[in-house]
Amino acid sequence: MTADVPHALLQLALESADLGVWRLDLVNDVELLRSLRHDQMFGYRDLQPRWNLAVALEHIVEDDRPILARAFERARDEGCLACEFRVRWPDGSIHWIAPRGRTEYENGVARYVTGIISDVTARRRADEEDLQHNKLVAMGQLTAGIAHDFNNVLQGMGGAFDLIEQKANLSTVEGIAPIARLGAGLVERASRMTHRLLAFSRRSPLAPGPVNLNGRLPEIAALLRPTASQHVNVSVSVEGDLCALADDAQLETALLNLLVNARDASPRDGYISVSAASVNADGETPPSAHRLLCISVTDRGSGIAPDDLQRVFEPFFTTKSAGTGTGLGLSQVHGFAHQSGGRIEVESALNQGTTVRLYLPECGANENDAVPSTPGPVVPPPGVRILLVDDEPQVLAMLAAALREQGHEVITAIDAVSALRAWRAHAPLALLVTDIGLPGSMDGCELARWCRSEEPELPVILITGYAGETLKGRIPKAAQVLVKPFSTSTLGHAVTKAVGSLPRHLRCLPAASSKRKSL
Repeated sequence: MTADVPHALLQLALESADLGVWRLDLVNDVELLRSLRHDQMFGYRDLQPRWNLAVALEHIVEDDRPILARAFERARDEGCLACEFRVRWPDGSIHWIAPRGRTEYENGVARYVTGIISDVTARRRADEEDLQHNKLVAMGQLTAGIAHDFNNVLQGMGGAFDLIEQKANLSTVEGIAPIARLGAGLVERASRMTHRLLAFSRRSPLAPGPVNLNGRLPEIAALLRPTASQHVNVSVSVEGDLCALADDAQLETALLNLLVNARDASPRDGYISVSAASVNADGETPPSAHRLLCISVTDRGSGIAPDDLQRVFEPFFTTKSAGTGTGLGLSQVHGFAHQSGGRIEVESALNQGTTVRLYLPECGANENDAVPSTPGPVVPPPGVRILLVDDEPQVLAMLAAALREQGHEVITAIDAVSALRAWRAHAPLALLVTDIGLPGSMDGCELARWCRSEEPELPVILITGYAGETLKGRIPKAAQVLVKPFSTSTLGHAVTKAVGSLPRHLRCLPAASSKRKSL
């Protein structure tokens, strides 16, 4: 009985650690010892009648077989074995296992290897998720930087085209205005692409509000139908009265991306279903106090290969043929979902179809009853003195020209330091228009707060190439935010709105308003 105690303790330790044991005769390629847990890690309920290195290799995913072969070569030469590889169970599922062992020698020849084996599937999947997350974060930072710089270029181009068109409409030169409109259209097209990049990186400015899915989902699905083949059917099903808290325009873009992907993957006589339901935060029904809305888009098309499924959220990655997709659709949906406080899941199988689930916060009672106000007509104000700040010289020049064209006096500055000098030299100023991302120790938000400390009623318009998590809670009260690129008419409307209720002492415009002042 005493002799059995160490063995019982060893067995208890192995079971507690969820380890299997094995012992292999290297000379005869025969498994001398193995536990039931060993075979269970290869997908079997019972001990198999025959096992050796050759049998083990048959169970290993083909690409990983050299890993085990090299590990045994090292075990013969170096005296220890350690590796990790994937095995395919009889039911087809893939699991990661990790054998560890020591080599015993007889007369200098490697004879036996004895060791343990563990299932490391959970750890490997967690590592893969962390790697994918870090990759997406890095790519998000890269795409945000590219989009920000590109938006500055587009802002200058778009403003220039607007001014050309305005001038051309007042002149007798024929043919200039159509060209200007064409150029402005191209700028708008490029702008939509940068906004999709920013959505992926979760830095696209959102205006969340109540969205009635009972009405909006059929409307959005109807936008796809004119472009879909007559043989692809789209159905919409909404369980109950559902209201999502989301940016309506971005939600429409996200769902159209999902619908277009489903349409492109669907065969002739294909079927796409769109459904929505209220679920718990963990995705289970029925709804509880912590609720999300789940919008599902399902097709019965070609499906996505497992290797590609790991990359579907990467920007510019696409499984479509060259020239038929940008690879920004799912990346935009991914960024929109997470920025909105939700998430996205993709389930797919080759030749069976794909289901994408978009989870978004559900409106509370007050939000559901809210009715967005419609701004009334705005009367253009007389010219006022404006402090304009932007660190991009071309953008600064274009915006200044546009504001002067609208009858305003414009004082320009390239950073916060020169803006403060301009403030002291030219007060009173009726309006501050500043880029948020200024160089130096003071950005546009901080500059606006300083100016408000001097003039509490000062209207503020903030300009940004992107607005991300870092800006939450930093925007000064009642400040307008314009996202580059915007048209000169959008800028003019924002200025009109900002100065529409100015106090009298800020409306004064000196006679020298036609002179250009810059610092």
